[in-house]
Amino acid sequence: MTRALLVSLSAFVVAIAVINPTGDFPLNDDWSYGSAVKGLVEQGVYRLSDWTAMPLLTQVMWGSLFCLPRGFSFTALRLSTLTMSLLALVCLLLMIRRTGESRPSILLAGGLCLLFDPVWLGLSNTFMTDVHFIALALLSLHLLAIGMESGRLSTLALGIASAVLATLIRQVGILIPVGFGLGYLTRHRPRPRDLLLALIFLSLTVAAYVLYSLLLASGPGLPAAYNAHFDRIVATLGSGLPAILGLVGQNLLTTLIYLGLFMLPLNLLLLGSMSRPRLALFFSVSLAVLVLFNLLNLTLPGNILTDRGLGPFTLARPEDFSSFSGSLVSRAVFGGLAFLGIGLLLESLRRIARSLHGNAVSVMLVAFLACYFLSFCLSRQFDRYMLGYLPLLVVLTVQALRGIKVRAWNRSVALTCAGLYGLFSVAATHDYLAWNRARWHALDHLTEELAVSPAEIDGGFEFNGWHGFSHEYQRAPGRSWWWVEDDAYKVALGPLPGYDTFKEYPTGTWLPGSVRRVYLLRKSGFRPPDDNPLRHVAAATAGLGPSGETGAGR
Repeated sequence: MTRALLVSLSAFVVAIAVINPTGDFPLNDDWSYGSAVKGLVEQGVYRLSDWTAMPLLTQVMWGSLFCLPRGFSFTALRLSTLTMSLLALVCLLLMIRRTGESRPSILLAGGLCLLFDPVWLGLSNTFMTDVHFIALALLSLHLLAIGMESGRLSTLALGIASAVLATLIRQVGILIPVGFGLGYLTRHRPRPRDLLLALIFLSLTVAAYVLYSLLLASGPGLPAAYNAHFDRIVATLGSGLPAILGLVGQNLLTTLIYLGLFMLPLNLLLLGSMSRPRLALFFSVSLAVLVLFNLLNLTLPGNILTDRGLGPFTLARPEDFSSFSGSLVSRAVFGGLAFLGIGLLLESLRRIARSLHGNAVSVMLVAFLACYFLSFCLSRQFDRYMLGYLPLLVVLTVQALRGIKVRAWNRSVALTCAGLYGLFSVAATHDYLAWNRARWHALDHLTEELAVSPAEIDGGFEFNGWHGFSHEYQRAPGRSWWWVEDDAYKVALGPLPGYDTFKEYPTGTWLPGSVRRVYLLRKSGFRPPDDNPLRHVAAATAGLGPSGETGAGR
């Protein structure tokens, strides 16, 4: 355990040092969540943006602690997430150790399977809710597992307290006491007091969420998107049985593909102990899943992971730029990894099912995963939502490996795969920060050096949301739906029709498909008004003529 923990922590530190997550700018939905922290830290006011679709309370309080020493910044918020990512990694290794597994290589493979997952590592360097929620959910489930096995009520209470904290980030945390109750009642023949305890824990979690929502509604007000997840579930349930089954089927295929990819570094340990008939069967099913997915013309929902690295790519883009490059090489690599991953995932699930009998902790984890799956299948899927399954499947798979001899070549293959995932994940996360850093350099040049108002700039989702979000925004024809008042200037991923290139910013990215340059564009024929002397001073400083035309020193 100690060796695996030290290696995992060392890998974590090296990865973060290489990535360099500094920069006072938001990524993805960070602008929405960060605005709540900023208001609390600087004004003592707690208010959530209308874009926010979850309680967020625990995360806001946690992020505020990291802003206290030097004031609000998105770098401080990323540090708060990295701390939570570290907590999740430690909880995962402790949960794996509780299964009785002591082989260092398997413990290490389990830890690296989470740490080097590209979506996990990428989100660990943001202020998105995924890592914060999963870290507290893992802490809760770990404490509940200890309390369930030891019978200590105090430990169970701490587990439920952690579940409440998780629920006050995301509503789906309510499913933790549901999973606990189902696992707790399978320890032996259910007694009335066991059922009462399970109901009390569930009631406390639900009550905390309801009370918080009522206080929010009576005070600063519920965000407009607060109940969006529940509303989508209700809409799905009202769409009729055929539509429900169709949606669940599509989401099942999507989930199998993503989890096959995410679990591959660990599941490769299973390869040497699979019989040839099972190999043939499961890889045939894997092929059928991929063929059916393509025959139905389904597409992966994406959001974070692409063959270009990590996104989302939230800037204006030329028509020939898409989040997935679709290159033949990337499709072949992705298809091969998915084929292998799905087949091994099926073997992993088979072994997990066989190990459930008489294991209340495993029942708790599987029950939570099943409820989690149904919750998101009836709503919407993103690749980052798959992270909710990943650490628990790692624990369950390691438990299923107990007593099975893993050959040296098998361990080498698994750890090599984890290392390759790590190289990609570190490079992709580095690139995501790098091109966003270039984007914000361009925006700072406009707003600070040229004194252009943010209302005149389409700077992409994060910039527009941070400066101009409005729930009542009405999109004008030809403009982005990302809250654009005027798009005289744009920061884009390439040249655009109707715009002149004002300046280019190299990004210093590493991966072949990454964004190489960020473009600062100005609408063709547009001239800034002459009544702002700051623009002329800034233009002269930037090496531009008084009309704003690009000078020779660009």
